[in-house]
Amino acid sequence: MADVFHQGERDIQTMVGEAEIADHNKAMIAGSIARGAINFVEKQPMAIVSSRNQEQELWASILIGNFGFVKVPDPETITFDTRKLVSNPADIFFSNIAHDSEIGGLFIELDSRKRLRVNGTARLENSKIVLSVQEAYPNCPKYIQRRVMEMPEYFEKTQSRSTEGVTLTNAMINWMQSADTFFVASAGQDGRLDVSHKGGNPGFIEITEDGTLKIPDYPGNSIFNTFGNVLQNPRAGLLFVDFENRQTLQLTGTASLLFDQTSESDLLKTRGTGRFWCFHPTRWIHTLEHHRVEWQFLGYSPFNP
Repeated sequence: MADVFHQGERDIQTMVGEAEIADHNKAMIAGSIARGAINFVEKQPMAIVSSRNQEQELWASILIGNFGFVKVPDPETITFDTRKLVSNPADIFFSNIAHDSEIGGLFIELDSRKRLRVNGTARLENSKIVLSVQEAYPNCPKYIQRRVMEMPEYFEKTQSRSTEGVTLTNAMINWMQSADTFFVASAGQDGRLDVSHKGGNPGFIEITEDGTLKIPDYPGNSIFNTFGNVLQNPRAGLLFVDFENRQTLQLTGTASLLFDQTSESDLLKTRGTGRFWCFHPTRWIHTLEHHRVEWQFLGYSPFNP
């Protein structure tokens, strides 16, 4: 039977001494959606997705739709009905999947701190995006800040406005330094895409003078999907959502890993792991009025350092 982990993930698990825990936790990784999770997926108005463009850049995106936007006709298939989409219809995700079928998916309910990763390949069928599931597995609820999405009978559609650039503005730097949540797209050598949630108290992201983001790696499920991917392939993409002002910041660039950062300060910042990863942005997309959804902040994760 083929290993569910690729060599990069295995190398990180061994390097940090958590291979045995990873072997125990790999049982949760399946090739289809557990029947008990189908209802969870179908009731989500929001999905985080990763995609790759022709330049091999990785991008993370947020999709929001009215009820029925996401359907699970069978445990191996998810459909997204673009007619029910209410977030930015011109998001780079849609042009990316027209030529590269690999996508990573994350269904995350911030108020309950539940999340399910679903990765696979996508194809366009008229108004629907059909995702053929290759991997599906739950993640632990740690480091998720609780927010509740206002759920009217119908969301208003949006008229988004996007700009692109290569140099971070002061407003963007301030935004990221005060953020408590973001999402990261990554891929291993095999080209299969993944997207993951990252969170912490405001200020957990450091930004150096050259615009590099330094991000602590907290204790998790010992699987090391993102770290394993970055070890094999430095390309990555980040998504920041301004929940109060309904705007998004998408970054693409490269990532690198830092181990054995053992100063007292670094151990406190990482909850004892001594691990960080750095992200070097090369291009950004800033979207105003990405969606017209109201969010209410409920509280920070008790696991945050």
